[in-house]
Amino acid sequence: MPIDHEVMVGGNCSHCGNGWAWMDEELKNLNEHELLHKLYQRLKTKRYLVVFDDVWDIKVWNELRISFPDDKNQSRIIFTSRSSNVASQVQYGGEPHYLHPLSEKESFELLQKKVFGEEEECPQALHGLGMEIAEKCWGLPLALVVVAGVLATIEHDILVWKKFAESFTSTMVSGTDQWKKSLELSYEHLPYHLKDCLLYFASFREDEKIGAKSLMRLWIAEGFVEIIEGKRSEDTAEEYLMDLIGRNLVMVSKSKTIGGVKTCYIHDLIFEFCKGEAKEKKFLQVLRGYDELSTFNEPPNLPRLSICSSGEDFIKSRLFCPHLASLLLFDATPGYDKFKLFNISFLFCIYKHLNVLNLEALT
Repeated sequence: MPIDHEVMVGGNCSHCGNGWAWMDEELKNLNEHELLHKLYQRLKTKRYLVVFDDVWDIKVWNELRISFPDDKNQSRIIFTSRSSNVASQVQYGGEPHYLHPLSEKESFELLQKKVFGEEEECPQALHGLGMEIAEKCWGLPLALVVVAGVLATIEHDILVWKKFAESFTSTMVSGTDQWKKSLELSYEHLPYHLKDCLLYFASFREDEKIGAKSLMRLWIAEGFVEIIEGKRSEDTAEEYLMDLIGRNLVMVSKSKTIGGVKTCYIHDLIFEFCKGEAKEKKFLQVLRGYDELSTFNEPPNLPRLSICSSGEDFIKSRLFCPHLASLLLFDATPGYDKFKLFNISFLFCIYKHLNVLNLEALT
């Protein structure tokens, strides 16, 4: 079923799909109640499919449900959530469908496909170890895919796989924490130069489709990319990105028509992992919203700061972090306030040690 329109209502953003471009300016001036009414009018008598993905609070649905008319025309609303409590509260046309973990056979088949590709099969000598490793992933697709990313990069040798299986087993826990253990193991197996590149994804917004060219330029500016004589830094950075993609840690959202990656993103669980690791290792501090901005005190030796807020909030906060080397400012509400002019002269008085400055929210 084709989806014609996608709208996020309220303080998040309003995205206008086919046929709504002319309403863009009008929508910006509507309050939340008016937006909900506009959405109801647009959907009335029409057939629609709406997906609420990764819902953590039933309040979201309770606030928006009045905007979705039920005209008995086979329209559908789909919810996904990792919270069984949220799923049980929806009560909108049936019982929740719970996704079950993959079976041992399905787990091994997924692992095999990700390690050896569509055409090849796991060598018989490694079959037993492959089954053992797959079993320890508890049927979680993300854990299997991430572990496969490690296996694909190490030697396909019995002793090497046995050593990996032993290290994997020694960190095992059951239940929902297994994905985190899998990510920790995958992270530890990364070459040093890729670890910083992966953690850098925590500086962006969750679920953001990131421009590959912008990302690679930031990596280069941060000094993550090795300088190789006779080779362009951009080419080396692209190899880093393709390596992370090959390890199933980064996903391609859009490819270039002439080959290569146009935009990419990371799974939300990998994002959470990167955010936690970045904070623990004092690699990156992330601030979201005016409250965090206005109460933030710079810790000693903070190398980089990522701010997800409006440009107006950032200017108003007059954030004082004179020792920063990298400052990244991303707009919390893309599409809004883009035509305001900000006086940013204070930046060059306060932030005298910056090597990297990204002012997306002010452009």
